[in-house]
Amino acid sequence: MNILVFNESFFPLSETFVHRQVVGLSRYHHVTLLAYRYEHEDKFPTDVEKNLLARYQGLFDMLITKVLRVLTRKMHRLSFQNRLWVSDLLRNGRIDAIHTHFGTSGIELLPVAKKLGIPMVVSFHGIDAAPAMLNVPAYACGIQEVIEYAKAVIIVSPHFVDTLGLSKFSSKVHLIPYGTDEQKFIPAETPERSKIVIQHVGRLVAKKGVPDLITAFSTLCDRHDNLELRIIGDGPEMPLCRELVDRLNLSDKVSLLGSKPHNEVNEHMKDADIYVLNSRTDARGDMEGLPNSILEAMSMEKPVVSTYHAGIPQAIQDGANGLLVKERDNEGLAEALETLIRDRALRRRLGVAARQTIVANFSARSMEAKIQSVFAGL
Repeated sequence: MNILVFNESFFPLSETFVHRQVVGLSRYHHVTLLAYRYEHEDKFPTDVEKNLLARYQGLFDMLITKVLRVLTRKMHRLSFQNRLWVSDLLRNGRIDAIHTHFGTSGIELLPVAKKLGIPMVVSFHGIDAAPAMLNVPAYACGIQEVIEYAKAVIIVSPHFVDTLGLSKFSSKVHLIPYGTDEQKFIPAETPERSKIVIQHVGRLVAKKGVPDLITAFSTLCDRHDNLELRIIGDGPEMPLCRELVDRLNLSDKVSLLGSKPHNEVNEHMKDADIYVLNSRTDARGDMEGLPNSILEAMSMEKPVVSTYHAGIPQAIQDGANGLLVKERDNEGLAEALETLIRDRALRRRLGVAARQTIVANFSARSMEAKIQSVFAGL
């Protein structure tokens, strides 16, 4: 089968799951990529055909597209002349199916897919299935058209069924959570020491709850003098995080490390005693799907403290293979962390159970096989 995979960009550092899916599909099919931008190709190599798309094919294309958007009151994300260009690409490449990542990409290629009668598979990952975007009428309308046309809809969390209104389309909805490479993210013994290292990895955006994490951590430092919080990631909340660290006199306890390449992230993860991700729905309605960093930490036998948010409870059962607290419950977050700080045996037990969960239900191979079965059934 010839499959065109379309996304805004291949491959942002935050979308390692897309790379794994592309590589997995390419083992069984001829895959062609289409994007407006290619990045980090040294970190995420692929042996597939790549096509680069410009926003507009010149000034005339930009003008006529903007006029069409006004007249039809539709998004028309794909420009007028790009529709012709992409149509030729699909015909000349004899494309049998289109796989779009994120709802926005589905909206963009829908007119061409419909015109040529090419089946579409659309994958939703998080923000594209959250109120932050679905409350925008034009987007919500476009998404309904995509879902109605699509031959298959892939979601990573059960709560997407409700947010996207998928109940009546159950026959073509596939719940396929992200998978992580358990052969790459392997257990590592933390060194014998008195210090307890708590690790966070993720962008410093509102839905990650890092300022609240720092606040909760500060209460623990009042009771323990052997703690360190390492925060890997950057984003708009970095200034607030720095201000909090200074105001709470935590500069010797909290390390704001910024963005790091994957190999350095893995080294920090190996050295960590506890992994924490304080996820929540932000004020705009932005939500997680199932954060990849949690799966990687679990694969490395790290005890995870996180929240009852989005797809996270799909992977973590409180008290069995990790600890979960309510969103925005700083006191509960601190208590969960303290439970692990005080109990090395519990850290070990939860970490071992976490890896067993990954191997059984969230491996990269399992994800690839499930996606392959979707396309085999088109």
